[in-house]
Amino acid sequence: MENHILIGLGGTGGKVLKAFRKRLFEEFTPEERANLPISFLYVDSSTEMMQAGDITWKVLGEDAQFNQNEFLFVKGIDLNTVFSNPSGFPGLKGFIGDPEVMKRTLGEVGAAAAQKRRAGRILFGSNIDSYKQALRAQYRIANSRSGAARTNIHIFTGLAGGTGSGAIIDVIAQTRMMPEFQAGLSPDGKTGTGITAFAMLPEITPPGTCDAGRYHANGFAALTELNALQIKNYQPLDVSGQYERLNLDAVDKVADSCFVYSNINEHGKIVDSLKHLPKMVSDFAFNRIFLEQNDNTEEYNRTYSLENINDWDKERYEKSKTEPADIVRSKRFSSFGIKRIVIPEQEIKEYFAYQFGMQALLQLRFNNWNDDLGFRDTPANIDFHSFVKEAQQWEAWRMTDKHLVLDKPILESDKGKFPPFSEYWGAVIPVWTEQARSARLPLAELSKLCAQGYDQFFRKVGVNSFFEGKNAAREQHALEICSLIEKYMFDKWSTGDYSLYNLCELCDCLLMMMDARRKEMEERITKINQVIDAQEKEKARVEAEWQNLGLLGGLIRKNNLIQGYASIMNMLCMKRTELQGTQFAVSMMGVLIVKMNALRGRVERFVDIINDALNYAEQQIGTRCGDNGTVSLQEDIVRFYNQQGVLNFTETVIKDKTRQKGICDEFRGELLKIIGTERTFARANASISSEEISKLLDTVVMRKAIIIHDEVLLENSEKLINRNILEQLSEKYNTPEALKQFASDVIENSGVYTTFDATQISLAVNNNPIPQKGQNIYRRIVLVNLPEVEGSEQVQKFANKLKAAMIAAVNSDIQVYVDMNGARKNEMTVSSITYCFPLRIVNDLKFFKERYNQLANSPTNSKENRTVLHTEGTGEQFPTLFMTAEKLPSEVRKIYTPYLILGYALGFVKKAPKNDGTGLDAYGTIEKDALDMEVLKPMADSFTGVSYSTEFTEDFGEELKTKFDKAMRGDYLHVNKRQELKTEVQTLIKEVILPECGGNTGSEKFLEFRTAALTALELIANFK
Repeated sequence: MENHILIGLGGTGGKVLKAFRKRLFEEFTPEERANLPISFLYVDSSTEMMQAGDITWKVLGEDAQFNQNEFLFVKGIDLNTVFSNPSGFPGLKGFIGDPEVMKRTLGEVGAAAAQKRRAGRILFGSNIDSYKQALRAQYRIANSRSGAARTNIHIFTGLAGGTGSGAIIDVIAQTRMMPEFQAGLSPDGKTGTGITAFAMLPEITPPGTCDAGRYHANGFAALTELNALQIKNYQPLDVSGQYERLNLDAVDKVADSCFVYSNINEHGKIVDSLKHLPKMVSDFAFNRIFLEQNDNTEEYNRTYSLENINDWDKERYEKSKTEPADIVRSKRFSSFGIKRIVIPEQEIKEYFAYQFGMQALLQLRFNNWNDDLGFRDTPANIDFHSFVKEAQQWEAWRMTDKHLVLDKPILESDKGKFPPFSEYWGAVIPVWTEQARSARLPLAELSKLCAQGYDQFFRKVGVNSFFEGKNAAREQHALEICSLIEKYMFDKWSTGDYSLYNLCELCDCLLMMMDARRKEMEERITKINQVIDAQEKEKARVEAEWQNLGLLGGLIRKNNLIQGYASIMNMLCMKRTELQGTQFAVSMMGVLIVKMNALRGRVERFVDIINDALNYAEQQIGTRCGDNGTVSLQEDIVRFYNQQGVLNFTETVIKDKTRQKGICDEFRGELLKIIGTERTFARANASISSEEISKLLDTVVMRKAIIIHDEVLLENSEKLINRNILEQLSEKYNTPEALKQFASDVIENSGVYTTFDATQISLAVNNNPIPQKGQNIYRRIVLVNLPEVEGSEQVQKFANKLKAAMIAAVNSDIQVYVDMNGARKNEMTVSSITYCFPLRIVNDLKFFKERYNQLANSPTNSKENRTVLHTEGTGEQFPTLFMTAEKLPSEVRKIYTPYLILGYALGFVKKAPKNDGTGLDAYGTIEKDALDMEVLKPMADSFTGVSYSTEFTEDFGEELKTKFDKAMRGDYLHVNKRQELKTEVQTLIKEVILPECGGNTGSEKFLEFRTAALTALELIANFK
């Protein structure tokens, strides 16, 4: 494969490169792309297309956006810096001139060089070294992959703006003059560098607010310069500063070809210039770059780079008298058309992927299956109110009463450290009771021991200190419970048991339950205090009774009182501990509710991500496979497929619960891989985005959809993808008549995207060969590219019939080739090139010139407008694109009658015998015959009749003018001789012209000649 470098200038060029690059990503794997000798360079004064995260660059889960080394930002320099320091930019001085004047002329330059071509050139010129470095880098990339001897450079730009239109001249010229690319294409086309430019003409009706006042005028100025560049009349100042001007005479061709195109094709079809047209241009270039090189495609490839018009590639000046006449117009211009008849496989695959992916997303969101609809976009009903009250869930989430008051530990780190309240107090109080029995005051001793246990020994620090510490750590306790709940929720979601809607419901029910239990705990504090108060009274009663027994109280009675006191102390210690625990629970649950609300917020954020993905999938579905089922051959991309079959297959699979579960499980599994081992919704939100989900739809779900398609649709006739377009065409156009009509319709609707002036095409131009349409002007070639057929003899026969039908459908003055080796089996392509023409035959050129003239001939700021419109000078230095119009007889008389009078005065025009045997005289020019004798070439019987004769032409007038100029510089240089000439003019008026006008000085004829005579006298007086 040859090297290909694609250069995009400005927004128009960038859009074409973007479309081309996205198609590369669609049709080739990363490994395949890494070996393609294709590289890119995007040059712009705006970074709009380089914004990170731009989803319009996404293709099959990959980001196709340009790398930084493929982008040259030419607005990185301030024009004010250039104007204030012109010596720092030696290559720009020549066309900046006086920087202060240029600064005033250009005014404020904003985005896209403000549609000022001169500003666009300055911006590009100030970055020329960066451009060359970037281009060399891209050349090295392409060449390292191929080592090819031929390099093709494709340059894409619009002509209406400032950046691309202002840079195009230098991009072409500077690129050609780089040592790597100076050698043109060899005669066999196998070596050297071919440069092809694609220039978009301004739309007659610009979209939106695109026209800043110079839209169409820019187009005309740019075309004028491109024409001059192609014939090497325009040898631009060297913006690099290395030379004064680029010596384009040192190269064979500047650009091999320049394609001009608009948004209206020759049949009047209009396309969206911002969205669809860039795709068409990229498809045309894509088709050329990946075209099989063989005998059928050789002439088409030569036409692309105009290697086949060297004998007819120029037009000479029609007014020139020298041999050879000067070259004024290049015919190295072309236009293109492309029609792709395709089974839109990628679109169908994407339709499947987004439809089935939407089902997977609905499962994540609602998990509500219906056998007639698949996964619905409404929730399934689950009773979470009862669920959150189940004892086993409270235990699992450590939310039982015992956990909340810390009778049982919440934190994993507290497990096994301490016994429950009852177990602790039930163990220590009996021991302390036995110790107290031997004391002098056993009740007081037991009270003291319990107080010490409560204050110091409970869980090693005492009740108050223990719960003070836990209160300080209530965040951690709340977080532990919340983490357990989140783990449960995440696990249930990850297995497909619960949807995100269910999780939100569960959160709401848990929050309601937590709030209710917190209120219960607050009420329990009151009840516990009541119990404590009652026990304190009972304790005081027992203590008083002990006092009343005195020393002689019965032993049995005392033992009973001690035992009863011990029970009271056990109850008091328990309730006081429970009080502290319940107070902790109330406080901690306030924090837990906050944490739970935060968890719900995280789930809601994940819901938002899924909702965004659902909306995205729905939007993508809406833009795919939405045809009305009819095939229109008028479209540039003819979508030829079984739309109803696509819809039926999709509906069938959506209702297949087993297959949908498989898709959902795999999709969810891929999400879980992205989330990783930390299974929380915080992590899900951080790692999952709409972009990641889009990538999974384009890869995982699409791969699954293709597998299902191949499993369900077994017969070739049923298949919706992975099918040869010829096979599908053969089923529809299965009669000779239908096939003939199809071929005829395809050719008829495959027009190029430029309209032409038929009169200009057939117009004979002096000093040039007679125009022969299809040979030396307006040549056309059509290449039909059919996919290779494998296996089916029936389809092979159809392909041969289609080939014959396509050739028969083309007019005899059009070259047509049919290649049957196409690599893309789902596509048939018809590429058209109209080429070998001067720009004067382009219909829109007249309109562009009118708009140009409005600015260029402005009575107030003509020079300023011309300066802004052109990249150098003010435009007068360039050859005209149009033929010089022949003057009307009245115009010829007005301009050249003064020179007729001067010619008579000088003796070039005389009155002499006709020598025709009549004896009559006539006025005319004197010529010498073969015997060197003077003979009259009569023009009219009267002098005033000469200017009305058919021989009185512009050429004759120019001849008289030339003789006058020569005489005034020779025999009539002296003032006395010039006075004699004036006298001759005066005598002619009085003695010849006035009598011929009947002596009437007021007649229209006399006044006409009187004015001419006065002009003649002025010419004599003012000649220097």
